[in-house]
Amino acid sequence: MASQKISDLGAITTVASGDFFPIVRASGTTNQRVDIGVLDVRYAASASGDLAHEALASGNAALVDAGVALASGNAALVDAAAAETTANTKLAISGGILDGQLRSVVTALGANGSGIPVASGNYFTATLSTDSTVTFISPYPAASYSLAYEVEHTGGTITWDSSIKWPADTAPTLTTGKTHLFMFVTDDTGSTWRASSLVDYTT
Repeated sequence: MASQKISDLGAITTVASGDFFPIVRASGTTNQRVDIGVLDVRYAASASGDLAHEALASGNAALVDAGVALASGNAALVDAAAAETTANTKLAISGGILDGQLRSVVTALGANGSGIPVASGNYFTATLSTDSTVTFISPYPAASYSLAYEVEHTGGTITWDSSIKWPADTAPTLTTGKTHLFMFVTDDTGSTWRASSLVDYTT
């Protein structure tokens, strides 16, 4: 059979299952070509294109959802950081043990420990056996601060720093050979200490 151009072949006006473009088929003795105008949706490239657009739209929607979730997560992190900052400013613990309650740190100053290093705790013990002046050693841990000072008083006279203020401006009368307990509070970073006392314990 002589060679023919596809354009010379007779056109197929309908397509059937199993026909593929641009494959030609023979009808009897006449070769035929699939005409572009009669291709149905099975052969339309737009079908796969539509599917691609649908997949792309779905992917974009998923990205939007992921972006919203990420923004929500970032907002939660910001809120958590703000809450942590607030908590840190509300509860400053230094040297304490937080286990259902806040326990005092007991610091033993030893013999003649009349200089109280307030930054190292909030409960101090000392043995005073000679004339001693009770003072506070800075730095102070906070503007508002309180402490207890337990003294085993074996001898000497105890005097008080001028920043210490007693009720009615009168310091307690102390007996040697006894144990005394003093409480001090400041709300101005140690410029003034208001004091109270429980004195003359026998043990």
